[in-house]
Amino acid sequence: MTTKQRAIPTFDEIQEGDELPTLQKTPGELQLFMFSAITWDTHRTHWDIPYSVDVEALPGILVHGHLQGSWLTQIMSDWVVPKGKVAYVKYQNRGMAIQNEKLFVKGRVKGKAAEDGKGVVSLDLWVEKEGGEVTTAGEGKVELPLS
Repeated sequence: MTTKQRAIPTFDEIQEGDELPTLQKTPGELQLFMFSAITWDTHRTHWDIPYSVDVEALPGILVHGHLQGSWLTQIMSDWVVPKGKVAYVKYQNRGMAIQNEKLFVKGRVKGKAAEDGKGVVSLDLWVEKEGGEVTTAGEGKVELPLS
């Protein structure tokens, strides 16, 4: 059995405008319930479909904003670990996502610099729906060894 190795870029290979490999997420009812439980988020809009639809007038249960934020961290770590590490992430939730919607986690290099003996790459990050609507927008930094 062979395992496909993913290519982790070196600091020298990274260019402004490079896009990170997209992650596709389709959070279902069980994942959202479990995330509510593990984060002690008891708001019923994240796990109770009848409440979300009948009381809150939503089209379904909401995808947690902080779950989407964790995906921004995941896209960075998937891109550089184990050669590098995630140094920073900041995000804002800007729209709703509902269970079973296809969501795409994306990132793009906005700059890079050598700082304190490390290669620091600045990124624009976001989660979007199939139609392109951004639900979460943010920025992050990863650190890689200088080549």
